[in-house]
Amino acid sequence: MSDTTHNPGAAKAAPGPIVAGGLMFAVGALLFAQALALAGERGYAPSGPALAPVIVTGLWVLVSLGYLAESIKSRAVPAEGGGSWRMPLLLLAALIVYALVLKYTVTGYVLATAAFVLATARLLSTRPVREVIFRDLLVAAGLSVGIYLVFTRLLGIVLPAGVLPL
Repeated sequence: MSDTTHNPGAAKAAPGPIVAGGLMFAVGALLFAQALALAGERGYAPSGPALAPVIVTGLWVLVSLGYLAESIKSRAVPAEGGGSWRMPLLLLAALIVYALVLKYTVTGYVLATAAFVLATARLLSTRPVREVIFRDLLVAAGLSVGIYLVFTRLLGIVLPAGVLPL
């Protein structure tokens, strides 16, 4: 007999999230170091194309540390049932469609990103559409336009403008 038969609360969650968090942190730290080296070759500047990889990989490291800490903290909570692959597969499909739309259509970054954000928000939401559609539209529009303006105007990175006159 195992310990879980006598004490169900002693069951441990699977180590997968901790391993995934550790792997995400390791890859993020490696990419962050490379981004810093890239920025160092050209001389550090608070703006320009070399800053974007530093910001993105720095955020990656912070998010992976948070995920790793949460995984370790929730390790003592027993796992409930098996997970479903449906949601990750739908999100992966949405990401592939987003990349194909960006690459092979004239839609442009802002419209493609807004549609992608709306689709992923809908996939991840548990609330009815009528309760969150206005909020999701505002977030999708603000996020896509904001990222477009930061990358094109502040960092000097070209993103596909598409059909919108931005």
